Amino acid sequence: MKKVAIYVCGEVSKKCTANGCLRTFNQKEDSFKRYEDIGCQLVGFNNCNGCDENPVESLKVKIEKLKKADVDTIHLSTCIRGRCDHYEEFAKEFAKHFDVIGYTHGSSNGKKNNNVNIDKYTL
Repeated sequence: MKKVAIYVCGEVSKKCTANGCLRTFNQKEDSFKRYEDIGCQLVGFNNCNGCDENPVESLKVKIEKLKKADVDTIHLSTCIRGRCDHYEEFAKEFAKHFDVIGYTHGSSNGKKNNNVNIDKYTL
């Protein structure tokens, strides 16, 4: 069974209920379909600090806590993929410690076809 965390946009989380992320997680749809046969447990749901000046730096404490929770995989939310200028930076930093999936719900290609290629970040 995989231990999963979802990382969402801090700005969007001010008005979002997280229904899309949680619905697709619970129903094993879209990016979570990969766990249909092996199972998964949601052990973290967190947001970035908003559009601060150094968003990747603020990940360090969160990454340590996610590692202590034995997280295997981080799903960057669809809102981060679609709206955040730091999407690739987040993916790169998380990929140093976890498997990274570049979205939560909707099309795997995204509206802008901007899914990160995590293979290039594998260290």
